[in-house]
Amino acid sequence: MPPVSAAVFRRYDRPMRSEPPLRLFPNLAELAPEGRALLDGSVRRVSCTGGTQLVARGDLVAGAYLVEKGALRVYYVSAEGREGTLYWVEPGQSCILALNCMFSRLAYPAWVESEGDTEVAIVPGDVYRRLFATESAVQSFTFEVLSGRLFELMALIEETASQGLEARLAAFLLRRAKGAAEVLLTQDQIARHLATSREVVSRLLRSLVARRLVATAAGRITLLDPPALARLAE
Repeated sequence: MPPVSAAVFRRYDRPMRSEPPLRLFPNLAELAPEGRALLDGSVRRVSCTGGTQLVARGDLVAGAYLVEKGALRVYYVSAEGREGTLYWVEPGQSCILALNCMFSRLAYPAWVESEGDTEVAIVPGDVYRRLFATESAVQSFTFEVLSGRLFELMALIEETASQGLEARLAAFLLRRAKGAAEVLLTQDQIARHLATSREVVSRLLRSLVARRLVATAAGRITLLDPPALARLAE
């Protein structure tokens, strides 16, 4: 039986559009003509709606996943059955775990689902490895992905190990707001990201509301005092 990820990606596979592929990945525009022809002739795109599980733990990845629209949420499931987000792969980014599994030919150690309408360009593993062996642009791109995401994962591990849930919630809201004033997530979704329960998230949000740090509405959290949230997160 083929791995779940392969079946899902085949189901959502779409031909490349007429526009230049991978326009969000400027490093790959620096390929030599032969490398560019190989990439353009092999890359495929999948498109799906939000909440589609694309990879499950134990799957073999199809190749390098390059997000062009929407986002991929990479998450784990605890022994108690609660989900916790490791990171998001957003437009112009690739998945560090998929790259590592592709090179090492290991099974994927987490789960991946789409957030919002998502499009992912997939470079088959054998093609990506060939390009990595000969193209400095692919080598640079790969090292940038690995180093940048490794820093994020180390920060997440430190945050999870050393901070209480209130501080983690504050850090999470700031991270997802990306400088904006609102976070469009439900309490259930936040609980899934933080590997906790909705009841705990609701209690923590009530405390933040009472201190006038945030305001809440259905599916929406407004950050009233980001500097204070940042201090709380520290």
